[in-house]
Amino acid sequence: MRVLITAGGTTEKIDEVRAITNHSTGRLGSLIADYFYEAGATEIVYICSEQAKRPKHIQKMRELPIVSVQDLYQTLTKELISASFDIVIHSMAVSDYYLEGTASQDVLTTEIVKQLNQHPDMSQEEAVKQGLELAFHEMTSANQPKKMSSALPTVYFQLKQTPKVIRQIKKIQPHATLVGFKLLVDVDSTELVQVASRLMEKNDADYVLANDLSQIKGDQHVGYLLQQDGSYTLFQTKQAIAKGIVEATMKGVN
Repeated sequence: MRVLITAGGTTEKIDEVRAITNHSTGRLGSLIADYFYEAGATEIVYICSEQAKRPKHIQKMRELPIVSVQDLYQTLTKELISASFDIVIHSMAVSDYYLEGTASQDVLTTEIVKQLNQHPDMSQEEAVKQGLELAFHEMTSANQPKKMSSALPTVYFQLKQTPKVIRQIKKIQPHATLVGFKLLVDVDSTELVQVASRLMEKNDADYVLANDLSQIKGDQHVGYLLQQDGSYTLFQTKQAIAKGIVEATMKGVN
């Protein structure tokens, strides 16, 4: 039985000292990896962020550290193309956006006014959009200084959507058992389950672990493990979630 697990959270660089990241610790992913090892998995590939919690049996696994969404996308795709996996657990908290460019307030307003004046035949909306693109183009992520100046009173960031990594998994390995994860904040259980169900359908996942940040504190962790038939199992701790995911996914592996 070959298992691939992603854990922790991605980080998108602003400059050499600043970044956009999230609070994911990778604790749940590490527990899942350990339970799979103890259940007899023959190979476990553990893709994780540099700060993520490592499984206690990490020396028996193949660890692949990543930083950004692009790193994750490339590493995951390479692994899925190189070998077949029975189970893929995508528990990593993936950034929805990356930094495309920055602009000071002066540069931004100057460029927008310039486009409005130079293109009277263009709609205001289009002129503003063009002004924004040109302003941010002057300082893209590729030519950012090593440390952004702290003298600027106001700085604007241009964020663009990252690729949806989970969508690649079943495209490359349609027969793998896929577990996705959905985290919301302070919603009722009905909405949480509905959103997780849509995620499952959109990405052809076999299971989705739906959880709410307001119900996570240390190892106390309320989670709903959804199946494709609409049923779900409720867990109250990280350990119970990890064990439940391992037991559920192993049932379908010969």
